[in-house]
Amino acid sequence: MLPTFVIFPALIACVLIASGALKLPQRSRTLQSFVAFGVPAPLRKPWAAVTLPVGEIILGAALLLLSGPAYLIVATLAAALMATYLAVVARSVAKRQAVDCNCFGALSTAPVSQMTIWRNAGLTLAALLAIFLPGMALGVPTQLAFFSADDWLWLTATAAVALVGIVAALVKPSVSAPTTTRDATAGQDFELVEGPDLISDPTARDAIPHTLELVSGDGAPELLYNLVVVPQKTTILIFASVSCGSCGPVLSQVGDWSRQLGGDAQIIVVTSSSRSSMTENYPSALPFTYFGAKAATEFFGASATPAAILLAADGTIASSPEYGNVIIADRIEQLASSFAAQRQAQPHD
Repeated sequence: MLPTFVIFPALIACVLIASGALKLPQRSRTLQSFVAFGVPAPLRKPWAAVTLPVGEIILGAALLLLSGPAYLIVATLAAALMATYLAVVARSVAKRQAVDCNCFGALSTAPVSQMTIWRNAGLTLAALLAIFLPGMALGVPTQLAFFSADDWLWLTATAAVALVGIVAALVKPSVSAPTTTRDATAGQDFELVEGPDLISDPTARDAIPHTLELVSGDGAPELLYNLVVVPQKTTILIFASVSCGSCGPVLSQVGDWSRQLGGDAQIIVVTSSSRSSMTENYPSALPFTYFGAKAATEFFGASATPAAILLAADGTIASSPEYGNVIIADRIEQLASSFAAQRQAQPHD
């Protein structure tokens, strides 16, 4: 037996404990993830959003403390859990759904991606090695008792590298508090919220094609350019689909967001779903929905759903696509706050 094999159960245990501890305060986001990943309805309950992270913590602690048959049972459960996570993430990525997995609570807000698949595949492999490598049934405490000075040095170095890698992958660079900038360009009658993808310089923005067509709810062709420029409003263009689980929270809130934005901005939902499916599943989003999304999706490069793009009132593109229901909700909240601050700053007669 090589004592350094203990790194595999130790890694899985630390990941499980960290995941559970960071996920526990984020129960509402965990429930949203259940919906987005297509978890069966009976499990989309508040008790499940508590049970999952608590179970992860208990499982991780058991991996560190148990030995013998009990260890092998716990290690098998951990491997099954990692394999399940891998399967649901791979399915969502294959469907091009921008799902926020809430894997590590507030530290992980980006949608799942190919990188998430590779990470989960590596964890699944580590969990399997924690079962089948020689001496694993001895358990972590017994294996540590066999450690030499060189083994402890190797383990410490490996743990340090792993910790740096995990922190670098999860923690995003700090972003200063949102600020607003006034654009005096003609047709630009709003303040933009500063965000990571904002194109604040009007001269650097591409224009919306004058020929890009959508289809209204009554089947009439509409030019996207006219939908934005004629009413002279900022537009939040949202790409969504009825079949996309993580689009549900977005489509169900479109009406509320529109009322919140008032006359300062409009929301346009673009979809490839049929009118009948939208009517059946999200009737409140119908007044904001246009169909025939293929051309718009290709032009704007919206590679997954839900996605959102900010369009300026002068017919230019003010941001690149951003993905995931949590990020979209945050962006709209920021935009609404910016408009509210702008109104308060205006002199009153």
